[in-house]
Amino acid sequence: MNQRKYSKTINISNLLIWILCLVSIAASTAWADTRMIKGETIAAHARDFLFETLEWDASRMDIKMVYEGKSLILPDGNVEYACKLPGHKKRVGRVHFMCLIKIDGITKKQVRLYADVTVAYDVLRPTRNLKAGHIIQDEDIEMARIKSNQIIRNSISSTEEILGHRLMLNLDQGEPFANHMLQKVPLVKTGDQILIIAQKGALRVTAPGVVKQNGFKNDTIQVENVHSKKMVLGTVIDSRTVRINF
Repeated sequence: MNQRKYSKTINISNLLIWILCLVSIAASTAWADTRMIKGETIAAHARDFLFETLEWDASRMDIKMVYEGKSLILPDGNVEYACKLPGHKKRVGRVHFMCLIKIDGITKKQVRLYADVTVAYDVLRPTRNLKAGHIIQDEDIEMARIKSNQIIRNSISSTEEILGHRLMLNLDQGEPFANHMLQKVPLVKTGDQILIIAQKGALRVTAPGVVKQNGFKNDTIQVENVHSKKMVLGTVIDSRTVRINF
């Protein structure tokens, strides 16, 4: 290779090195003005948003976020995650929503996410198999916490709503009670013999009585005092007792 060709080769090599340096400097400068937002970071912010937005007790919710996109390269600046959940907020199961990622208040990216949401419910359920017509007693029921990805409607969580009620259909052990399964049963019926209790302070008077109309717990009904034959109004306490005030 002669001297002229050798010099030309050197010059071209220097030029390429110089160009590569410029590209490297430009890339470094551009990278310095950007930031990477990882997918798990986006999912974490979206999960926090759902905990704050969904109308369930946070301690009862289990949320599994799914973000199928890649990590994002965005301009440097103040990052804001503005998520939006259209429609009602009492959601369970698969929940789809959007999240706007803003830099210094300007939307730079819109991402789609979804979450699988389950909720824990406290419900009353039978301790054994029960048949239609059975009158619910204390030993028939237990409180349980169950998780579901569906909204459980008309479940019962208060024993006062169920004790003494008649079951309208067969119910297997562990299946939650619901309002439509139960029929309210009068504690006392016309003709029942009961004890009338009249109390004022320490003074307590009792007398046998006869019920003159059906009554549920805490109902005010007419009863007849067997001794005096007088009609009085009293409050149904249980299937054997009516209390009157005097």
